Amino acid sequence: MNMSDDRDLSISFEANRPGLGLMASLLVDYRHTQSPSYFASFESKIFAKIRQERSLDSLKDDPILGLYREFYWTFGMDPTKFRVSSEALIRRILNGHNLWRISSLVDVVNLASAYHAIPIGLVDMDRVKGQLRVRIAKKGETFHRIGGKTLTCRGREIVLADDEKIVCFGYATHDSAFTMVRSESRNVLIILYGAPGISIETLQSAMDLTLTWTKKWVVGRPGPPLFFHS
Repeated sequence: MNMSDDRDLSISFEANRPGLGLMASLLVDYRHTQSPSYFASFESKIFAKIRQERSLDSLKDDPILGLYREFYWTFGMDPTKFRVSSEALIRRILNGHNLWRISSLVDVVNLASAYHAIPIGLVDMDRVKGQLRVRIAKKGETFHRIGGKTLTCRGREIVLADDEKIVCFGYATHDSAFTMVRSESRNVLIILYGAPGISIETLQSAMDLTLTWTKKWVVGRPGPPLFFHS
């Protein structure tokens, strides 16, 4: 799928859950760069705010993260084994660790995701085949996550997929090695994954923050946010 603008973008829902939706923005003319050295100072301020407002013990009662956990259980996915990506990032920060240095885009979306607790995925749209859809994984279907590990699906998990493969496992846990952002990527979809109970206003606020940081730190042109729902 060679994306030129957001008018070509479509995400359908085959795994139907009332209140399920996601928000996406197509970043065109993306250029791979490393975060500048002074990004670390900005990141440290966000880390301090997260550590001031949250604790490992308080995460179990977090209303937003709780909605994702409930959502995962409905697909037979244990959220303590397959954590929603935003919770995994928050836990890493609260445990005193830094986030990885991958690229300006990945660094920014990881930081934004940890800050507003909404999971964010990145998809190289030039590597997508056909249309994106939210569906149930097929039994025995394999997923190749970033980092090289291959997962075999039980046939209950919720996933984001194109016509050929799973693009994100668990809907908001692991991005695919096949559609990950590379140095040659030019059209990247930024996806904020919602869950039943998370309002469009919450997603919009989180997307606004994410795109504000993206425009500041990343080379590329993010398109207007589009909301897709079941």
